[in-house]
Amino acid sequence: METLKRAEDVQQPDARSLCWARLDRPDTVTFQDRYSQVAALQLSPGVPAAVRSYFATIQNVCVYAWFAYDFYALVVFLSYTLIEMALRQRLPVKGTDKRGLRNLLDEAIKLNLIHEKAFSHARGIRQQRALSLRVQRQIGKLHKSSVPKSDYRRVLLETLPKLRNAFAHPRGHAIHMPGDAFFALRFSAEFVNQLFGAT
Repeated sequence: METLKRAEDVQQPDARSLCWARLDRPDTVTFQDRYSQVAALQLSPGVPAAVRSYFATIQNVCVYAWFAYDFYALVVFLSYTLIEMALRQRLPVKGTDKRGLRNLLDEAIKLNLIHEKAFSHARGIRQQRALSLRVQRQIGKLHKSSVPKSDYRRVLLETLPKLRNAFAHPRGHAIHMPGDAFFALRFSAEFVNQLFGAT
């Protein structure tokens, strides 16, 4: 269970951060390593200033999670809200805007603003599939010559609103790991950059 940190412990690394550091790279992961990882994620100058500012706030939360491990869950949630904010900036309407995340995402997909290849994790998955297919062909277990196509944008449309809603309307308290937070932060940066034509 999370508790308020004692004043004298606020500037001390959370013990869980140090535990994961040892699992990542024994005795070599430092606060500076984590900071550099977060700082390397950037939004392009073409992204509206309000969105870039919000992203910087999320980066700061991710950096401070070194000291308060429970902040990693906030990073994941805020990354999803960043996507919605960016969609509202990119697809503005006059008057009252009653579109939810799903509607905005659907509109962006229809306008062809989102592409699977712009996401580094999706490229990695496709590369792994291609490698697996090559190996299977070489050992004679497979005769197909290409990686099957996926409907990644449809997957985004179905999952992003559900993921965001799970945080916005929680049924319990969730703690996330640093990798979850970094993935969400990188994913939101890649999403926003392509939304504003910076891929």
